[in-house]
Amino acid sequence: MNARDMHSASKRASRLFNAFRHDRRGAILPFLAIVIIVVIVAAGAGLDFGRAVNQRQAISRGLDAAMLAVARELSVRNMSSSEIKAFLDSNYEAYFGANSEGSGIKGATIVIDEPKIDTETRKIEVSASSRVPTYFIHLAGFGPDALNVSVDAQAVYPKSVEATLVLDVTGSMGGSKIQALRNAAATFVNTLVPPDAVATNEKVKIAVVPYASGVNVGTARATLATKGANASRTSYTDCVTERDGAQAYTDASYVTASIGPGAQQAGYNSGYYRSGNNVYSSSGFVCPNAELVPLTLDPGSSSKAGTPLYTIARLSASGNTAGQTGVAWGWYTLSNAWSGLWPANSKPAPYTDERVLKYMLLMTDGDFNTYFDGPTKVRGTTYDWIAELNGTESTNRAISLCSAIKKTGIKIITVGFQIGSLANAKKVMSQCASSSADYYLAEDDAELNARFSAIANQIKTTYLSR
Repeated sequence: MNARDMHSASKRASRLFNAFRHDRRGAILPFLAIVIIVVIVAAGAGLDFGRAVNQRQAISRGLDAAMLAVARELSVRNMSSSEIKAFLDSNYEAYFGANSEGSGIKGATIVIDEPKIDTETRKIEVSASSRVPTYFIHLAGFGPDALNVSVDAQAVYPKSVEATLVLDVTGSMGGSKIQALRNAAATFVNTLVPPDAVATNEKVKIAVVPYASGVNVGTARATLATKGANASRTSYTDCVTERDGAQAYTDASYVTASIGPGAQQAGYNSGYYRSGNNVYSSSGFVCPNAELVPLTLDPGSSSKAGTPLYTIARLSASGNTAGQTGVAWGWYTLSNAWSGLWPANSKPAPYTDERVLKYMLLMTDGDFNTYFDGPTKVRGTTYDWIAELNGTESTNRAISLCSAIKKTGIKIITVGFQIGSLANAKKVMSQCASSSADYYLAEDDAELNARFSAIANQIKTTYLSR
């Protein structure tokens, strides 16, 4: 194209532009305005939706944190739906923001719905929602003036726990070993129910069963359990042992089949026992000074009588090892069939209550060596109930009891303390344990404490997660 043609084209373009500029018949400007609004709305919609997404994510994070906090609370106490809602409300700012509306977006208040609790599945469900104002998509009536977002969160709250410590306080536990046991048992209790959670604990019950040649349950309970045999013969009135017959390896109530009393007294702080064809007396056949503590929510303290920590602080070493009596009475503290012997707040839950996990921690430092039997005649004298020395019989009775206990769903965890090469001790500890992973050995004081701590944490982790 030459210069003349370019000049001519330019003049034509100029004339067309002037004609267009002076034409009043078109609707270009309104159309342009509409286009501009659409562009603004389209661009702003991304901002509106982005704010809504951010709000939903913030609610989700806050609600997850809130549910974890609720689960922690439920690990030590029971809470109703209204109590959970009150707990969430009281901690609102901690979970959803420090401003007055609980939200990082002005005008977008977060609303928490009433929690839903399913006691069968132990599930809590909570919903939270927010109405996020829009700045762009509602222009010219194209969209809503707010976007609604909501989040649901669920948590499975923990089961309750009933745990019994069955502790060897026989003569071989003397010296530093008994102090190590006191420390380890106290660690177990304080781990399961930390001191700062005692006031609100409604989930974890602990019992303590010290055993030697028998178990001290107190005179009133011993009278009931033995149907008076503890008093009608010259036995130690607070002491109980085991039973024979058809109910020897069951948890049938003492009403159905009574329990044998302790050794018959043979003078001050001494009891009779049979060995071969002779009857002797020894201080090894007297019940422990420390009395059994039935299941309780209150771990107590070393100065609060009748509580686990009080009894633990006063454990002393004396007597022979009728380990099966400790196993049996550990079972009775966890069996609902024995509810009549315990205070109302100490009654064990039925085995069928799936909300409750039951544990027995069985500890010894040596072979079981004593059992009770009767009636028997020795050199012309009939003894209705007498202690006998026989490690194999005592061990086998304990194992039979453990087998029956495990069938009920109770988990048995065992700890052998410095048992070395003692064959019967290893046999009873390994066979009583619910699994090989539940059988522990401790070779010194520090390791005993570590074992008890690890077991308590294992129980705690299990009941929080199930």
